[in-house]
Amino acid sequence: MLKRHVKHLACTGVAAIVLCSAGVVSAGTAAGESLNEVVVTAERFPTGEKETPRFVTMYSSEELMETGADNLAQALRRKGGFSYKSFGPQGVSFGGMNSEITARGVSKGTLILVNGCPVQGAAGQGYDLDMIPLEQIARVEVMKGAASTLYGADAMACVVNIITKKNAKSTRASVAVEAGSHGHRTASAEVSSPRVNVGVSYAHLDAVDKISQATYPKSPSKGYSYARDAVDSGGLNLNATLADGLYFDYLGSISTTGYTKNMDTGVVDKETDQEHVKHFADLRFEKEHVKLKAFGYLDQLDREELTSKGLTDESNKNYNYGVQGDYRASLGDVELTTGADYVYRGADYDEKYGRHHRDDVSVFVQAKRDFFESLTVVLGFREQLIYGDCDNKDYDIFLPSAGVTYRVSPGLNFFANAGKAFKAPTFNDLYYKGDALTGNPDLDPESGWTYEGGVKYDNDYMRVRLAGFHMTYEDKIETMTVGKDTTKFNAGDYESTGVEWETSFYPFVNQASFLDAVSLDVAGYLADTTAEDTDSEEYQAAPEFQTSVGASYITEPLVLNLNVDILRERERDLPSYNPVNFAGKLACWKGYLTFGVDNMFDETVVTWGDNTPGKTKHYEYYDLGRTYKLGYEMRF
Repeated sequence: MLKRHVKHLACTGVAAIVLCSAGVVSAGTAAGESLNEVVVTAERFPTGEKETPRFVTMYSSEELMETGADNLAQALRRKGGFSYKSFGPQGVSFGGMNSEITARGVSKGTLILVNGCPVQGAAGQGYDLDMIPLEQIARVEVMKGAASTLYGADAMACVVNIITKKNAKSTRASVAVEAGSHGHRTASAEVSSPRVNVGVSYAHLDAVDKISQATYPKSPSKGYSYARDAVDSGGLNLNATLADGLYFDYLGSISTTGYTKNMDTGVVDKETDQEHVKHFADLRFEKEHVKLKAFGYLDQLDREELTSKGLTDESNKNYNYGVQGDYRASLGDVELTTGADYVYRGADYDEKYGRHHRDDVSVFVQAKRDFFESLTVVLGFREQLIYGDCDNKDYDIFLPSAGVTYRVSPGLNFFANAGKAFKAPTFNDLYYKGDALTGNPDLDPESGWTYEGGVKYDNDYMRVRLAGFHMTYEDKIETMTVGKDTTKFNAGDYESTGVEWETSFYPFVNQASFLDAVSLDVAGYLADTTAEDTDSEEYQAAPEFQTSVGASYITEPLVLNLNVDILRERERDLPSYNPVNFAGKLACWKGYLTFGVDNMFDETVVTWGDNTPGKTKHYEYYDLGRTYKLGYEMRF
């Protein structure tokens, strides 16, 4: 199967560029300049990206906004390396079903952090990256592969660490507005000072007549679709420096919308209104060798649903709070990082299964040493303890990892790593009782290993990050539908094997012409992901090919970005897609004029569904069609 996709890769032209380039050079950075960006996610303390034995990518807020994306989930899709799942345009939660980004073909294997703190709840581990405006973050770091040694349970295949803004050196302010088709409207304002940074945002999207379609091949008259009401959302962020090394951060958001289920016969089957509120806060003390954090997170979804049986109210809550401590010291030639954390994870799904909670406690140690001035070895382990409530099991698992970096020259490094990952069943997996899903209380936890090796190369004309990987899991939790019944089960052998690339190419660097600001970008993955069902029958578990191909022109007065997001060979017989997006901004009086077109050729983009031959029910969820946008950003 991989041979077929390698041929497909070559046909799309990616193989010709894979050793040339991804990542856009942000405004103000000379094209082709070789940078060893400092990242914190790879080792929990600042470390040069090129020196780590991990596949890590850092995107600044400016780089993400240059894609023309409306939110973080959309921006990461356009940067490449993720497949995407959502239940309607822009990833807005649909009755508790949340959008999801998938790395390397491993579904539900991505851990989301804010300033290194976990924000996913224990109920369904849902996260709405559409709820975090790009203006409210400083940068995002993405680390692929198993990371349970550093970040505990749930870091199966990827860690996305969202780092909030720091205070400015001098007082400044900005205001931005944007409008477009489909009723697209956004507005934001921000004031930054040496002590406090405050920002607010608002977004609106008009109602959409059809966000999904369900059909029954043997009973066409039973089909139905969903319409979505207008979406209104708002956000608030606050970052404050309380003292030297002491910081407070807050992110809050609220979103309101509604849904209508329309039968193909013309009958309205149900109507739903929902309000989704999220709060995150942390208190951080950070110095060169020590980090201490306390944090809390609340996610609450309130719904009113009207059917022929009457009106029902439902409130679903996820809440996390915890503390973390990390310390780094040198013991002779060894750099030693130690840490411990405690996280309380609770949920209250009043209409589905009530209250449940668990306590996660762990300690970890990582040792790093250089040999012969060219070889760096990293060894680590975590002891992860999970204490469930009276209905949950307890877990005690040892999570080791190892990595190595070999520096051939200043521009060329080889790296390799191996690590064990672990994930406990969510409360929804175990207990949920609804029309669309029934939980399975007999589920076992997921565990597995990731093996990875690759190359990092930089020169004046290119930046290359290329890795081969093999991920193998036991008891991967999957969804199974038999007739009308959908439940969870532990898959048999579950494996994902493939390659990932992130490259950028600056073909005209150092030339005295406007072409000097041009860069070409390719990032994505090719993976053969298979699993076994309860009958030991093998099936495709995730998309096999995703890449983002783009071209950018970036100068101080003008930024242009053309991007195509390609997804092929999808699971469940879902259709491929490749929407083309264009965005830009032009410097003008006290700011920038922004403009863009999403999905330029009005392609039908199916973000999730199931068209498996032989199934009694087929369904699809859709993204928006072509969208024009025009805005203005003013800075003071």
